[in-house]
Amino acid sequence: MCPIMQFRDRQGRKPASVALADESERERLHRQIFSSVSHDLKTPLASIIGSLEIYERMNERLSDSQRRGLISVALQESYRLDNFITNILDMAKLENGLVKLRKEMTAIDTLLDDCVTRLGNRLKGSEIHIERPPQALTVMTDSVLLARAICLVLDNAVKFGGTPPEITISYGKADDGRGYIDIIDNGKGVPDGRTEEIFQKYTRFAHGDQQNAGTGLGLAICRQIMQLLGGDVSVADSAQGGAIFTLHVPCA
Repeated sequence: MCPIMQFRDRQGRKPASVALADESERERLHRQIFSSVSHDLKTPLASIIGSLEIYERMNERLSDSQRRGLISVALQESYRLDNFITNILDMAKLENGLVKLRKEMTAIDTLLDDCVTRLGNRLKGSEIHIERPPQALTVMTDSVLLARAICLVLDNAVKFGGTPPEITISYGKADDGRGYIDIIDNGKGVPDGRTEEIFQKYTRFAHGDQQNAGTGLGLAICRQIMQLLGGDVSVADSAQGGAIFTLHVPCA
């Protein structure tokens, strides 16, 4: 076979055309990372600094409601910044094999209640409906990691849901014997042909004039967690509109 067809010459080097393609892909990824980090660090920081500067300089002229509003903005943006940094650290741990499983019997209904409580302010103003099956679902899994994956999908549902976001959660046992958790939002769904791209790192979808297009890390982390748990996650458009994310978890 010709060496060029093997993508290496006799010295083990890649042909120039392949090397240039690899370099172009690296540059594209670097641009995506730089864009995401720049946006998701600078934007909340600017809001935090701006709110606190106004609070400090105009404190005596502000009403109590205005002061509370400024503090609320700074706090919400701090949560957003903390979430972004947590996602970066989680992705680094997953990619370097630093996450170890600690499996235990886990009741899905209790886990979902804990996730909704944990997200707290993030879900404020959203309508959450949990449809519970007649029989409780218990799985052998790492409850901490599964909760993290669920929270990431819920956060995405809030971010890309309607106004206000309406989220429906249902769960049970699938025909293949695995447990499933469906999370349905009332947003615009996933762009045609991009149901796999949505799980890639630093992929950002924006609909219309929506500014909060996401960090592009949350769903990538969710997929890596689900694969680590021996399951998977997928997305499709729901019949009622919006997106439906399905997390499959082995029951044993």
